[in-house]
Amino acid sequence: MGFKYTPDEDIKVHEEGAIKLICGPFRSHENGLPEWIKNASDAYAREDAPENKRVILIILCDKHPTGKPSISCLDFAGMTSADIEGNFRRWADPEAAVRGGKSKTKVMVQGGHGNGGKCYMTQMFDEYAEVYTVRGGYGNRYGVKSGSVKFGYIPDPERGRDFRITGLDVELEKALKPIKIKVEMMPPEALRALKLAEGFTLLTGVGPKEIGRRIPANKFAENLREHAQMIRTLGFCRVFLVVNGELFRDGGLLRLPEIEPLKGGEEPKEVIIPEVLKDPKTGDQISTTNGGKFAEGKLTLRTSDKSMRWKLKGRHIIIFKASSGYIGNIPVLGLDVQSSFQDRIYGECALDTLEEYKRNDRSRLVESRLTRAVEKWISDEVQKFARGFEIRELRRYDQAEKEAITRMNDALDQWKNRFLNKLMQGLWGPGEGIGDTEAVRLPGGKPGKIQVSLTHNKAGLGVSFRPVIKFFDEADRRIKQVPYKWVSEDNNVAMVDEEEMVVNTFAPGETRIYAESLYGKIRSNAVSLEVVLLRKVRIIPDVTELPAGSRQSLQAVCTLPEGEETSGVYLIWTEGNPEIARVSSSGLIFGFFPGETEVIAGDNRCISEQPAVIKVVESTGRGAGDKRGRGYPRVLVSEVNNDPDTDESVVFSSEYPPVWQRPKDVEANIWWINSAAPLASMYLDKRLDYGYKSREWRMYQLERYIDILVQIAMTHGPEEKETLAAPEWILKWGSCVAGIQEAAVSDLKTFIENGELP
Repeated sequence: MGFKYTPDEDIKVHEEGAIKLICGPFRSHENGLPEWIKNASDAYAREDAPENKRVILIILCDKHPTGKPSISCLDFAGMTSADIEGNFRRWADPEAAVRGGKSKTKVMVQGGHGNGGKCYMTQMFDEYAEVYTVRGGYGNRYGVKSGSVKFGYIPDPERGRDFRITGLDVELEKALKPIKIKVEMMPPEALRALKLAEGFTLLTGVGPKEIGRRIPANKFAENLREHAQMIRTLGFCRVFLVVNGELFRDGGLLRLPEIEPLKGGEEPKEVIIPEVLKDPKTGDQISTTNGGKFAEGKLTLRTSDKSMRWKLKGRHIIIFKASSGYIGNIPVLGLDVQSSFQDRIYGECALDTLEEYKRNDRSRLVESRLTRAVEKWISDEVQKFARGFEIRELRRYDQAEKEAITRMNDALDQWKNRFLNKLMQGLWGPGEGIGDTEAVRLPGGKPGKIQVSLTHNKAGLGVSFRPVIKFFDEADRRIKQVPYKWVSEDNNVAMVDEEEMVVNTFAPGETRIYAESLYGKIRSNAVSLEVVLLRKVRIIPDVTELPAGSRQSLQAVCTLPEGEETSGVYLIWTEGNPEIARVSSSGLIFGFFPGETEVIAGDNRCISEQPAVIKVVESTGRGAGDKRGRGYPRVLVSEVNNDPDTDESVVFSSEYPPVWQRPKDVEANIWWINSAAPLASMYLDKRLDYGYKSREWRMYQLERYIDILVQIAMTHGPEEKETLAAPEWILKWGSCVAGIQEAAVSDLKTFIENGELP
């Protein structure tokens, strides 16, 4: 017997809450303004507007009568009150993009649910947002006040709805007046479109949020050209940018950036999507046509002569299209592709069965068996496409060259491991502390601010640790320390030793700690510290195996008197044999030499019941350990050494950095010296009187090793979570480079001079 029930006659929805929920993706000008422009383009598409009418103006004004800047979008389609009340004011309408149109084709209609433009109006303006629109001799003003999601006629339905106009150009002049532009100041294309028009729609938002008194026009123009939502619009319409009544640079016309194809990839690659694909998560076979109910799909891939990773990232996507048009995209960098030529590929995927998986903001499609299967298939196709260019670009080194370069690289790799061991022991040695150090050479100055922080806000009894203290001048630049003192608001709980500059804990309780300069009496922020009484300490995991040269975190689970468990307590960590492994104040283990040792944690009243056993094994370069450090790193040379997993050649483009890690290399702890980098390519070229035997190549190869060692030293030490401002980071980096260069000169002098392997 079938299921029977009596459905309610209505659905109860908290309208304001639901609207705010669906508006989340449009809470920025970068995502909101393209919605207005896209809606204008769709208005032209619905009425089959001729090309010379499809003009859109983006008008930025920071001289608005209200004193607040304004952002506007003008098209020459227009709306009636019936359009407003039957279409515009409807939320979450899947037919919003095509409703009310006379066009028989949906090819250029980009689609949507009628949410994006209204969401932008309700969320991103401090004053108000309005629609000033005319069609068929009648005008309407409709809008919303900041903080509300309820639209209405301005100032009321009697005066703001269906008021008769004397002329289209006269009414447009009136509408444009507050945003400091006159009709005759519009570009000639807009004036011609106005003569053909039956109406216009001017959207204006006053008091744009997150913007000061001046609108950054350059940034707006760049964002519009780069935004995925604008690709179809800029190809279909002529979009102009007007700033304070004047056309933006180059006549104000916004164009899609020109993308020159890669040599040999001038023609797009088209691939029919198979009828059945495999879901990589479940292994299920998924029909891409819903059993033949929909047409088969097609993937089109195109190439760029330059990397799209940075300057063309808005175009560096795979666009998804379905029956309603543009429904979403995925960044090519979001695909599972291992190739430097991934940066040169973009395209589109047309598949009608994906229609139901589009999101409100038409970004990445909703995850499902079908979308996972399609994205995996696209990744494979992009990988194959990229691999073809890799093979074509592969530089052909003869076997003797490969063997010689590999021998040199292996010798440097062994030196690197020995030196890295000494380097890390120094970083993890007896002088380890979490406080500020003068290793970073800071300028002097008069302090305007002191900043204090603690690594832990809870600590055991009888432990000692250094707070982190930093001094800044009035311009918020980091400067050297000046004479200061520490203050604890409750010395019974914890007190700062002025000689050692460490915090000593004495009794359970809470206190606040701050610093104060001796001259000028500049006081820092106060940080809270709770000293807790421990009943039990347990270290997890109790047995750890890690290769030499790698790290792994231990966790101390502390039981408090009330039975509560916590792992955020500062304790004393001690290792049995520091020659085998050392442990930091946060429980991070670094393995040095093969062997076995133990680690305990606790305070002066409670020690871990069982020590944690640490087994350090020989490093293979791909052993156990956390994902950021699996034994000592392995350094290889692209186009000389093959991928250890696939045994295929590895090719990077000249635009990639001199040293590089693909996503899978990070986990495997492999670094690549990019032989296609400009200097590397030159120094390996025998035709230029260099080659692998040249001193220049040896120096270059050694410098890349130093780059890798510095990055490891800066990110693998006991203070790996330390946050540094850019100038401090540069100073610390430079100091580290100088130290490693000094060691390299001492250890590798004969290699540098005559190529004798270390």
